[in-house]
Amino acid sequence: MIVDALFPTYRFDKAETEDFMVIDQWSYVWAAFGGPLFVLSKRLYLLAFIDLLAMLVIAGGAIFGLTIVVYLFSASMEGMILMLIAVGGGFALNASVAVRLVRYGYLQRGWRLGF
Repeated sequence: MIVDALFPTYRFDKAETEDFMVIDQWSYVWAAFGGPLFVLSKRLYLLAFIDLLAMLVIAGGAIFGLTIVVYLFSASMEGMILMLIAVGGGFALNASVAVRLVRYGYLQRGWRLGF
């Protein structure tokens, strides 16, 4: 399924304590709307700051894209569809960056990807 390819599920295991943690599709929803807060909730403080910077760049790109779409298409149906794609793509990219930063942080802390 295309959603599983774009937003994969990760399961992390801690060998010493037999703990595990799962990042699933609902994590992507939370990360899309609150990227740095999602990373911060995992106690990855430096990565949360990096995600804040990435979110600002993504928001700037989305605003630039929206400006171009409005300038080229005005209030046409094609313009409205492209605006929705730009906003949705920005949220999807924000979610993907946040989850990948959390994945990187957990791997650096000694967690391993489980099956």
